[in-house]
Amino acid sequence: MVKCPYCGYEADVLAFKLLRDPWRFRFYTVMRLECPRCHKVFNYYSGVSPKGKKSEFVVRVKPRK
Repeated sequence: MVKCPYCGYEADVLAFKLLRDPWRFRFYTVMRLECPRCHKVFNYYSGVSPKGKKSEFVVRVKPRK
């Protein structure tokens, strides 16, 4: 389950719009997603650390001017 950091909408990652191909950042897979409710953009990080701990979090993305 992924939770939008702006409006709190929570759903499976497939419910969110994928804005670009996923990329790797260290041991994370990063996906740029758009919320279907508020249409704001954020990055969703998920992965397993080298020690075997599962980690996932979201980061707000500043809009381009």
